[in-house]
Amino acid sequence: MNWSKGLWRGWLVAALLWGAAVTAFATADLHGRHPFAGLYAYSDARDAFLPQHYAADEAVVEDGVRRGVVARTDFPDGTSLAAPPDLGEERVRQIAERFWAERWARRAEVLWPWGLRAAVPPLLLLLSGALVLWIARGFGRANATPETAMEETAVPEKAEEDAPKAAFNTRSAGGLPPFIRSLGPDPKRRRVLGAGR
Repeated sequence: MNWSKGLWRGWLVAALLWGAAVTAFATADLHGRHPFAGLYAYSDARDAFLPQHYAADEAVVEDGVRRGVVARTDFPDGTSLAAPPDLGEERVRQIAERFWAERWARRAEVLWPWGLRAAVPPLLLLLSGALVLWIARGFGRANATPETAMEETAVPEKAEEDAPKAAFNTRSAGGLPPFIRSLGPDPKRRRVLGAGR
């Protein structure tokens, strides 16, 4: 029975199932929410984009846009940015461009904890299993050492018995095989070939 291969495959299946479960929970939790969709407000004092977590804020922003006290910019990923219009149209446009350029950093910040939840438990399980196998193999080697040593000494003898006998002698009178004699210049080669006369 191959315990290593079986445990490895079991871990792989468990890791895939765990990853699928975490992905499903993350999708349900983040669907229609920040940072992939939702309302952000620009804070001039902090020079930062603050997510607005309450549904009531949407109505407040719509009311502010109607009254002209909020400048709202909508983006293709479903996010919206509210900024004070007294900053000026050009400044609001620059803020909106910066907000759009920083979307990947916001997404990574939100997805990072979910990535840890998906990766850490399977890795801990893998390391624990490898440690247990390593300890178990240590015990197995101690029991099998004498038999392994006997087998190792018996194998070369069997190999000699099974080895086919040479059909002809490949050695020359000088004791060198033909392929050695064909190599580069050597004083011994000259003697064998009679080239040094």
